[in-house]
Amino acid sequence: MTRQSSPARRDTSPTAQPSDETVAGVLVVDDVEANLVALELLLSDMGCEVVLARSGNDALRSLLRREFAVILLDVQMPEMDGYEVAQHARKNPTTRDIPIIFLTATHDSEESVLRGYGSGAVDFLLKPISVPILRSKVRVFLDLWQGRRQIADAKLELERTNAELRELASAKAALADRFQTANQELEIAYTELQTTQARLVQSAKMASLGELVAGVAHEINNPLAFALSHLQTVHRSLDRVEPELATGLEASGRENWDRARNRLGEINLGLERIRELVVKLRTFSRLDEGERKLVSVRESVESVLTILGHKLGERVRVETEFGGPETIECFPALLNQAIMNLVANAIDAIQGPGTLCISTRADGGEYEIVVADTGHGIPPHLRERVLEPFFTTKEVGAGTGLGLSITDSIVRKHGGTLELADAPGGGTRAIIRIPPELAGR
Repeated sequence: MTRQSSPARRDTSPTAQPSDETVAGVLVVDDVEANLVALELLLSDMGCEVVLARSGNDALRSLLRREFAVILLDVQMPEMDGYEVAQHARKNPTTRDIPIIFLTATHDSEESVLRGYGSGAVDFLLKPISVPILRSKVRVFLDLWQGRRQIADAKLELERTNAELRELASAKAALADRFQTANQELEIAYTELQTTQARLVQSAKMASLGELVAGVAHEINNPLAFALSHLQTVHRSLDRVEPELATGLEASGRENWDRARNRLGEINLGLERIRELVVKLRTFSRLDEGERKLVSVRESVESVLTILGHKLGERVRVETEFGGPETIECFPALLNQAIMNLVANAIDAIQGPGTLCISTRADGGEYEIVVADTGHGIPPHLRERVLEPFFTTKEVGAGTGLGLSITDSIVRKHGGTLELADAPGGGTRAIIRIPPELAGR
């Protein structure tokens, strides 16, 4: 069915008119017409062209016709689901870098989430979709698209300027200096835009992870509190009944009674362990802490180890040593992200069994956070380069080259430094040094 074209949206029917490539495009893919209409209405005032696709094949045809700032892709569709559409898009060099936000009506399993991110997704949104969250995420990618267009226009302008300067260079040597300066400034601006774009995407993923962790902690906490409360009631009731049964129980009955009481005690220990994990998950998320405050580094490290516990397994032994002071002043969410990046890199560097050591201390007026591993280490000639955006020593597809760069920028935001050195016995020591004025009492 062909719909009336408008400046804010476009159908994917064969008779549709070519789009205006000067306006950022948003491709909305869903097999339910009501969902398409709703999403079209939500995005109609954002200054973009909304293109609607009712199937995976329609979406792929649309990707061949124009460029898009972002794709809002429904996971569950007949014939070709959202994961297959994303995989086809990633195989095409002209479409593989378009950000994809999956829309789903169910809480997917961990396997499905990993499959989505593996196919190129930058985020998941659950239906019913929060309007403010959807608009804010789409706005980020619209702004990034516009920034890329501005850079492309600037590069075309630079190429025209270069041609003119080359023609006049023999007669006007002074213009050569002007050309060189302009070229350097533009290259710096282009690099900074690329870095900012990558960090925005990474920050969006970390924010989504924080929201997920906070949600899981909240959902666990309510039934946990219920179970603990009723377990205490059971203990008190048994304490009141036990004196009356003491004289009437046979030996076998007493044995069963004691076994039941022991099992209740073990249940209580298990529930208390779950409560500790919930506290650590909340510590990691820190969704409401966007300002500097005093934070326990021990709690931050323990929460990161909880989040990355699935990567540690049995092969990586963890050693921790926490020295004073107990707290430092920092941006809590950013500190968690920096520590998480260093710990994740250390785990990845350990091939087979190994040891991860995390220590904190005050040294020479500065506060140090040290993450050391027994992995393969970083060659000396690459230690400076690994802090550059997009530089990675991992295989293609195994890393983005952003972890250490983002960590370095977070540390510098705190007025500190990040140093990479050899660890005793092999491996790498990553040392965060924070100025003494940020240390707590």
